Parts: sequence; structure tokens; C-alpha cells
Amino acid sequence: MKKLGIIGGAGPLASALFYETLVYESYRLQRPLPEIVLLNYPFSRGLTPQEKEENGPVVRQELLHCLHAVKNSGATTAVVVCNTLHLELQKLLFPKNLQAISLPHLVLAEIRAQQKTRLLLLGTENTCNSPLYRKSGLTIFSPSKEGQKVVNEVIDRILEGSVSQADARKIDEVIHTFPEEIDGVILGCTDLPVLHHHVPLKTTKTIYDSVKIPAKTLMRYL
Repeated sequence: MKKLGIIGGAGPLASALFYETLVYESYRLQRPLPEIVLLNYPFSRGLTPQEKEENGPVVRQELLHCLHAVKNSGATTAVVVCNTLHLELQKLLFPKNLQAISLPHLVLAEIRAQQKTRLLLLGTENTCNSPLYRKSGLTIFSPSKEGQKVVNEVIDRILEGSVSQADARKIDEVIHTFPEEIDGVILGCTDLPVLHHHVPLKTTKTIYDSVKIPAKTLMRYL
């Protein structure tokens, strides 16, 4: 079994949920957990276009440091528990013999398996403005400017350690009032699955969770 490197810290609660989900999935499958290196790194912020412009080069160096750290610890497979960091991750030259697993790739595979095509993407501004989830055959919507402001504020509170019923209601309202017809919602910031885990969203739309889906499907790569 391959040794796994989990690079977290961009959202510590999300990193913890990813690890916990992976453990429970191994129990469900009655498969042993692989050897795991869990690295919590205090990444510089890059959630908004301004932050990306200011901190992009620094974030890439931080990611490269983390990739080499897990590689030097013996990991052969790595996963970065942050969607927005994937925007910088795809610009890097990876250490030799280290395979990186993409969170968006695993979420999109599940969406296609369920034959959903019209989805609302909730995430940071940079993720929503990027091509990470905008793939052929899918119609991906982003919230309104006002809705994105709500999502940003909820994400920031979760990053500060606050998970509340009030914020779950705010996200439910963003989904409920979205004017387009959709058949699913992508929680495309790993902090939003933390909220959904502790205070389940009440929407009737199918939720695609960018922590639990990847954690549950990762076992096939190990």
C-alpha cells in the first residue's frame, strides 16, 4: 500500500475532517489504513483575486515546500486539502515519483457518475472564477455578487473556528434563492463541508462535498 501525504492547514478543520473521513472509510471497507504523513502548514491567504495577486508566488513556494516535505517523509501520493490551492498547485513542477490527487477531479467524477449537469458552485472567489470545476458537459453557476459575499464571510468564520446554525441558514438561503434551475450544489471550498458536517444544510439539491467525496474515493489510489 502506498504511503499518503495529506497537506492541510489552509483550513485546519477541513484537514481534520478529511483525515477522519478517510479513517471511517477504511473501517467501512474493512481495509487497513496506509501509512499517512499529515502536514499542517500555515499557508498565506489567496482566497480573493487581490490576495492571489499579492501572495501567489509565496503560496507556490509554500506548496513546493510541503510537497518536498511529504516526499522526503516517504510519501508516494499526496493530496492538498484545499480547492483554491489547486490553482497554484497546477503551476508547479512536482517532486519526482510523487503523485498528486486532485480534489476537483474526484468530485467531478462523482458528478458525472450521477449524470448531473447543472450545478451551483460555492467556494472562494478564486475557485468560482477559475476553470477548476468548469468542464465540458457541465453548466457551472456561481452565486450573485451578494451571494458570494455571504459565502466569503461564512468561509472566513469557519477558518476562525466558528461553525454555526446561523451560517448554515445563510448558505441554505444562497442556494434556495439562486434563480437558475440546478440539479446539484458543489461545496467547492473545503471549509463548507465542515459546516455541512456539523450543521447539515437543508437544501433538497444533491450536495457534492469536496472533503468527503475525495476522502472516500482516495482509497482506490492507495
